Amino acid sequence: MKNIFFNKIGIAGLGLIGGSFAKAFVEQGIKVYGFDKSIECLGSAAESFIFEGLTDNEDEFLNFELDLIYICLPVNSALKFLEYLGGKKVTTFITDGCSTKKSICEKAEALNLKFVGGHPIAGKEVSGFENSEVEIFKNAYHILIDAEHKELLEALKSLHSQIGMKVNVMDVNRHDKIFGLISHFPHLIAFSLIDFVENEDSLAFGFTGGGFRDFTRIAKSNPTMWSDIFFDNSDNLQRLIDRYIEELTKWKKAINSNDYDLMKSMISKVKGLREAL
Repeated sequence: MKNIFFNKIGIAGLGLIGGSFAKAFVEQGIKVYGFDKSIECLGSAAESFIFEGLTDNEDEFLNFELDLIYICLPVNSALKFLEYLGGKKVTTFITDGCSTKKSICEKAEALNLKFVGGHPIAGKEVSGFENSEVEIFKNAYHILIDAEHKELLEALKSLHSQIGMKVNVMDVNRHDKIFGLISHFPHLIAFSLIDFVENEDSLAFGFTGGGFRDFTRIAKSNPTMWSDIFFDNSDNLQRLIDRYIEELTKWKKAINSNDYDLMKSMISKVKGLREAL
C-alpha cells in the first residue's frame, strides 16, 4: 500500500472548524493555506500568522500546490465547491468536515474526485475564526466514511490521530442516521423549544435558570450551517420527528395515568442512561 503524507494542507472555509484544524495542523509542523470569501474572516486568519498563504479566490487557492484540500464549509457551499473542483479536474486529495455525509460523498464520487468524507465531532455554539482553538479536537471523535480510496482513508486516519482525535470509520447511511439522532435532532429540539416558549409566553424568558440555558445552549448555533444540515438530512429528521411525537405521547399518557410508580420508574431509567454517558 502506498503511504500518503500531508505536508501542505489547504483549508476552504476558515470558520470555527476550519480555523481550529489550521491551528492543530500547524502544531504538528504542517504548512497550512486558507481560502474564504469573507474578508473579515481572512483578516482574522491573517492576524494569527499561521498561514503560508490566504486568498478569497478559488483559482489562487489551487495554485498553492496542496497535498490535501480540506473543505470546512456549510453543506450547500461545500457541494458547490466540490463542483468547482470537479470542473477543474483536480487530482489533489480531498476531505471535508461537514455534518452530513451522503450528498457530499455522492457528489464527490460523481465528479470522480479523490475524496474521503469526514465529520469532526467537535465544536461550540459560537462560530468564526476568532473562536477557533486546538483544544476542541483533543480526544474528540472524527468520523471517516468508508470509501474505495483506502490509501487516502488510512492517511486521514493518521492525520486526525496525530492531532489527538479518536478516529472511527463508518458507512455513509449509518453516519447520517446516527448523527441525525444525536446531533441534528437535538439541535432541532433546542431551536423549536426557544420558539415554543416565545409563542407560549415570552415573559417566561425572564425567569430561566441554569437548566433551561444548558438545555438550549446549542440554539445559539449558526443559522446557515444548521439550515443546510436540516435540509440535507431531511429524510432522517422527518422520521425522527414522527418518532419523537410518539415518545412524547407515551410520556403524556404516563402523566395522565397519575401513576406515581410508573413515572418514577421511567425517569429513573432515563437518569441511569444519562449517567452512563
